[in-house]
Amino acid sequence: MEARKGFSITDFYMILVMTLWGSDYPFAKFAMREVSPMSFAAMRTLMATVILFPFFLRQEKDWSLSRKHFLALIGLACLGTFLNRVCWSVGLNLTTASNAGLLMAASPIFVLIVSFFFLRTDVTFRAAVGVLVSFVGVFLVIKGDWKGWSSHTFRGDLIILGAALSWAFFTVLAKKMLKDHSSLKMTAYIMLIGTVLFLPFLPNEKAGGWKEISWMAWFSVIYVAVMGNCLAYFLWIRGIQNIGPLRAILYQYLMPVTAVLFAIPFLGETIRATQVWGAAVVFGGIFLARSK
Repeated sequence: MEARKGFSITDFYMILVMTLWGSDYPFAKFAMREVSPMSFAAMRTLMATVILFPFFLRQEKDWSLSRKHFLALIGLACLGTFLNRVCWSVGLNLTTASNAGLLMAASPIFVLIVSFFFLRTDVTFRAAVGVLVSFVGVFLVIKGDWKGWSSHTFRGDLIILGAALSWAFFTVLAKKMLKDHSSLKMTAYIMLIGTVLFLPFLPNEKAGGWKEISWMAWFSVIYVAVMGNCLAYFLWIRGIQNIGPLRAILYQYLMPVTAVLFAIPFLGETIRATQVWGAAVVFGGIFLARSK
């Protein structure tokens, strides 16, 4: 694990991950205009597995697993692939991208709690304050004020919160298995198991099925599968291995910032001065939590 406090290649990777995941929000919105949420989640998972598995087979030499570890990987796949993507897709379809981005940023709060109970990790006062400061910054970036919360998005908000919680559990529990297996092997098994779980939901329930969707919808599905599921997912696992779940999850706060920047040109949203200040608070919170 990296011990240095200065900016490292892992920090760059984590920023790139959050940029890619932030861009997933507008592209997923485009896709789910013509594709059902469950079918969208299933197709993006299948595409990512098909693309990455030849690489996994070439690079990984040891595919052996104990029965205990295989069952653990099934649990991780249920959390980090199936449950997380179902909640994210269904929730995003029922709420706004702004609400979804803000609620997903609650993952570090859950990670602090889960890490304390499962890994017996010490949570310093400075780290806790850094998390809270960054959460305030995220609120400013996404909302800018208290307007926008309404009852018609309540169910979607709760489902998105479930996605944040499942991702927090995945982040913490994956760290324990990375002591015994490479990030590449774990990613391969988790994606393969997740794909099997999603196969029953692959047919598009909306009128016309997959044959009638537009090129923009196809591009959006492919983009999320390749950039969000393949590249970002692999770098995220590597990041957990190098800097640990508590430090890695702090970068989750950058995702709403990048989501706003992508939403401006693609969804026609505008950015306010409070959102610019919020972005600065986000970076300040991450710096505070990482320092000693």
